[in-house]
Amino acid sequence: MTVLRMVVAVLLLVAVCRAESQPPAAPPRAQVEAALVKPQAVTNKLCLVLLADKKDHKVNEHDYPLWQERWALLLGGKAASEAKQVNLFGDAIAGANTTDGAEQVEVLRATSWPTAEQFAKANVIIAFCYLPWTAERKQELRRYLERGGGLVLIHSATWTKPKADPEVAALVGVGGFTRWRHGELKINLTATDHPICRGLLKQMTFCDEPYWPPTPPPTAGRVTALAVSQEDDAAQPIFWTTETGRGRVFGCVPGHYVWTFDDPWFRLLLLRGIAWAAGGDVFRLDPLALRGARVAD
Repeated sequence: MTVLRMVVAVLLLVAVCRAESQPPAAPPRAQVEAALVKPQAVTNKLCLVLLADKKDHKVNEHDYPLWQERWALLLGGKAASEAKQVNLFGDAIAGANTTDGAEQVEVLRATSWPTAEQFAKANVIIAFCYLPWTAERKQELRRYLERGGGLVLIHSATWTKPKADPEVAALVGVGGFTRWRHGELKINLTATDHPICRGLLKQMTFCDEPYWPPTPPPTAGRVTALAVSQEDDAAQPIFWTTETGRGRVFGCVPGHYVWTFDDPWFRLLLLRGIAWAAGGDVFRLDPLALRGARVAD
C-alpha cells in the first residue's frame, strides 16, 4: 500500500469513528414543533410494557436498561421511574414537564419476555432487545395479538434469533434480516398519507445502524413500509406497520445508539407508532416528543 493510500485509509477510518462517536446535528425546535399534532382528549388508560434485557454492546450502543429506565420516566412519569433525566445521551437536557409522563399511561417493565400477567394487562408491549424465539413464545404472542394487543419492535427486537424466521414474519411482518452497517442513515418517507407520518420531513438523517434485507420478503399488501433507506441499491423498510388478528405491530429498525432516542424526529415516529399500535389517537403521545430531546433553539 502506498503512503497516499495509507493516509486516505486512516482519514476514512477517522471519519467513520467520528460519525459513530457522536449524534448528528440537532434539528431546529420550531421545525419539530410545526409537525406536532394536538391530541384528542384522553378518555382511556393505557398500559405499556417496556421489554428489555442486559446491555450487550459497547458504550452508547444497545443500552436496553438505560432506555427502559428513562423511557419509563418519559412515558409514565415519576410514578414509573426514579430516573433523573429522559434523554439517554450525555447530561440531562433541561425542559418543562420532563418528569410528568403522559396522561393516563401506566408503565410496567419486563426482562427478556413479559409475564403472563403482563400479557393480560398490556395494551402495547414495546420490545428493545434481542428476542430468542421459541414455539411457545410465538403462540403466546399470537394469542396476544389476535385479541387486540399492540406490539412495537425496536432495533435488535427486529433481528430475529437464532435466525430469520418465516413464522415470526407471519406475526410481525418481518422475520429478521441478514446484513447491517453503522453510520449515516438517510430515510425517505414512503407512506406520507399515513397518520404516523403526518407533518414529518420527507427525508430525515440519523447516525445509526440499518438492517436489511427483510427475510423472508414481506408479504405484499400486508406490510406497509412507512420509511425506507437505500441499501445495496434497493429500498429497504426501516419503519413499518402490519396487523395480526385484531392486533397492530409497529416495526422500527433504528435504535442502535443511545442518542437516536433523543432525536425528536425519531421520537415522533416511535411515539406515534406506540399510539397507533394501541389502536387509539395516533397523536396521543406527541407532547412527549420534545421533552428532553436534542434540538437547536
